[in-house]
Amino acid sequence: MKKKAWFFVLAILATLYYLSSIPGLRVLPVLSQINAILRTFDMGITRLATAIAARLPSELGHAQTLSSDFYAYAQRNPVIIEFMLRKAAHVFVFFVITIAFFLLLRHYLHKPWQAILASFAAGTLMAFLDEYHQSLVDGRHGTLVDVGIDMIGVLAATFLLIFSFWLTSQYRSSTNKTISS
Repeated sequence: MKKKAWFFVLAILATLYYLSSIPGLRVLPVLSQINAILRTFDMGITRLATAIAARLPSELGHAQTLSSDFYAYAQRNPVIIEFMLRKAAHVFVFFVITIAFFLLLRHYLHKPWQAILASFAAGTLMAFLDEYHQSLVDGRHGTLVDVGIDMIGVLAATFLLIFSFWLTSQYRSSTNKTISS
């Protein structure tokens, strides 16, 4: 399992490094390529979306107004979609990085809280290093704002890990009480 954990961490960090090294990286062309690949496999996403849409109420009130206003705005300003996807990618990638570090560090640290704290520190360090790396790439720039956005993913993963261990400890203690009785 250690080898798999090391592979997972190294693979995700190599992917991050590669993507951060691409000058002027844009999300929408990458998504178009992914979409073209998915269409060749017909993953059934269209059928799933159609089934979900059929079950939604026909009148969604304020949510429908807000979404149609945003859709109209996004059509006039597609750069907003690019911006939102980039920031969502930051959060997602650093969530995964933090979980990957936890899975690796859990093999070396005996107490879960040590692995959680160390994975938080590793995710934070990677956020700073990634932004520094981007500042050295033509057409890219590293910002503390992006570090903050990366930290949303790191914190979300950290809170998920803390909650998971709290929940399982509650379950174990209730199970032990039941067995003792």
